[in-house]
Amino acid sequence: MDFDSKLKDVFGDLVIDKQLVRALGIRSERTIPSFVEEWLVTRFAKPDADQDETRRAILEFIKKHLPAKVDKDLFLNRLHDGEQVTVLDFFKARVDLAKDCKYVSAPSFQQNNILIDQETVDNCPDLLTGGLWGAGRLHYSRDQKALKLIEFKPMQSGKVSLKHMAEVRPQFNTAEWIDLIIRTMGLEPSAYNQHQKQRLVQRLIPLVQTNVNMMELAPKGTGKSFVFSNLSRYVWLNSGGALSQAQLFFNMNTREIGLLGGRFDLLVLDEGQSIDFQGADNIHAKFKDYLESGKYTVGSNQTTSECGLMILANIALYDGRPERHDYIRELPEMFHDSALLDRFHGILPGWEIPRFQTESVARGAGLKADVFGEYAHQLRHVSPSEFPYGNVPRLSGDSRDVKAVEKIAVALSKLLMLNPGDADYENYVLQPARDLRARVRSQLAAVDSFEMSPELKVRVA
Repeated sequence: MDFDSKLKDVFGDLVIDKQLVRALGIRSERTIPSFVEEWLVTRFAKPDADQDETRRAILEFIKKHLPAKVDKDLFLNRLHDGEQVTVLDFFKARVDLAKDCKYVSAPSFQQNNILIDQETVDNCPDLLTGGLWGAGRLHYSRDQKALKLIEFKPMQSGKVSLKHMAEVRPQFNTAEWIDLIIRTMGLEPSAYNQHQKQRLVQRLIPLVQTNVNMMELAPKGTGKSFVFSNLSRYVWLNSGGALSQAQLFFNMNTREIGLLGGRFDLLVLDEGQSIDFQGADNIHAKFKDYLESGKYTVGSNQTTSECGLMILANIALYDGRPERHDYIRELPEMFHDSALLDRFHGILPGWEIPRFQTESVARGAGLKADVFGEYAHQLRHVSPSEFPYGNVPRLSGDSRDVKAVEKIAVALSKLLMLNPGDADYENYVLQPARDLRARVRSQLAAVDSFEMSPELKVRVA
């Protein structure tokens, strides 16, 4: 049985033909997440239909149910005239205690005060915890002079059976399991060697383990931001620009919790080399507190969160390697502080991942993006009885080094379903965890050679 047939046989409708999704090119017409695109392809792709027919059907559906910004008033007019309209959108609910009601927002309409009833919230509580893409049926109430969400069907997968995933894992060797993850990421395993595949999988570490702080430093074009913007709704990708303490931590004026406050599993700061941290000294201090303890205080408000932090930054290379030995200095000045840098668990050498090429595109089956996003989210808090992976041998050494290696090793153990004692554990879990942390130590020594040693001294006790 070939690899694609094996995936379809084992996982059934949890997988999708990534090549077909890319060939249809729906996201080239409208900006939607991968999991929405895959939902549409699953709904409309028929065995006997050609690609042009499928593409036309999907685009017609989008035109009817996902309003472009310029069509907003056409949809609102239909609602005002008494028509009930079903739209595809990212719906996010909030509770307004002052008005004793609940609202949802719908970005495509630029509407933030759509009334929602308690039953709908109870049926889809994730609307309150980050929001959901889905099909919402809207109605305009003339009595209340307000839009109302009267029915909602989420597009995304519900809970994934971790027990089932653990049960099917023995049907794949480690190399095959990595190929499945690569395909799920929308990439083609045959375009990468084994070392490069491991680097690609290591991008996913902060998704499956709480409070993991990492950096990926790389040239442009390796696809690092694509992964985080398309695999999970629990990730927030911030692309460069200015960031304030209020945005990151807590807004004293609006009393809103910031991006690191727990609404997401992972905050990704893209274009990290050019971020303008407004009030950098305050942010620096808050970063140090949060990356160490998972807590921060703004005014009298203390927030505890399990959100990880991933910094993506471009650095200068020479002959495929960093141009300077202290490449961390290409990031904003606050990251040159050894006390802050020491709180990062690993640095991923993105320069070892080749630029994205046409042959890098997935050419077969992989897990649906939303299935993997839910899978990764559940792995963060899974119990050993349900999912018997995530074990690490007892380690000794510098306490921060040990903590970092343990966190990364737990994540890789979950991702690859390998425990100590498995033949592949050392090469695919423990040694990569050491390697990622060792790169942090090398940069600590580069910026603070008097206090910091470049050697990583973590050993199995």
